[in-house]
Amino acid sequence: MFCTTVRRRASFSSAIPSLTASTGVNLRESRLNTHDVAIPLGPNVDPTTGAAIATRCMRYLLLASSSMDKAKIDTTLDRIQHFASLTGGQDLAIVFLLQTPPSTNFAPARELLGGASSSTSPATSGMYAYTSLQATLVDRPDIPYIPILPLATLDGLSNILHRHSSSIARPPQLKSLLKPPGPLDMLKLCTSNPPMVQHTAYVLSDLFENLQNLAETCTDVSSPPASSSPSARAAAGYTSSQDTEMLDAHVPDLGGYGKLKRLRDLVGEQQCAELIDFWRDEWTVE
Repeated sequence: MFCTTVRRRASFSSAIPSLTASTGVNLRESRLNTHDVAIPLGPNVDPTTGAAIATRCMRYLLLASSSMDKAKIDTTLDRIQHFASLTGGQDLAIVFLLQTPPSTNFAPARELLGGASSSTSPATSGMYAYTSLQATLVDRPDIPYIPILPLATLDGLSNILHRHSSSIARPPQLKSLLKPPGPLDMLKLCTSNPPMVQHTAYVLSDLFENLQNLAETCTDVSSPPASSSPSARAAAGYTSSQDTEMLDAHVPDLGGYGKLKRLRDLVGEQQCAELIDFWRDEWTVE
């Protein structure tokens, strides 16, 4: 939906045909007291049951350079503050038109900065107003952060509304792919036969303080006899006499070899051998 008051605003009224076109964002006119455009971010009906469901809605304020005129700036900030209070800043955005309408009485940037020249282009005036609004909002901690989308010309209004709303409405499953892996997720890949059995990962997290400690332990194992592979050596329980004596002691007191032997006893020969193979042959740490 778009607010009916947009029709009465010289800066944006000519964009209404593109907002209502079926090939654009396809908005219908309504009375929105707190914002100018509202675009749903999901279906209004559950496709499986046909029942109406609540959906997120992206709300926009449409501002032009004239809104930063000295006579209007207080009204503009009050409107933004009211706008931000709708959701605390979530699912809100401001579209700021850089193109200055011919009829505007907005003072050029150089004039506001004290310059005498009156030859400042409309584009410069619009950019000055845009940056001025950003700077003003930085000094207003009472107003939550709201993204301000610069709009070069009015012809691009429909496109910028569609692109921004689509990016916010990204499906939940895609958002989950952006979640960085946790320590346990990384640990489960530290095997020559991934993924590691979850029980083995839990045991490793108890025996070793972190991945660095695990890597150092596995890569510091002395070279076995020529007839023995790293996995064969791990399976044989190669430990120092001191480590052997400490196997039944408190886990943090175990030396590196002792921890590997304890791991073999708890998870089996194969799991231990695959761990050793991974660090010795693929990911040696210097």
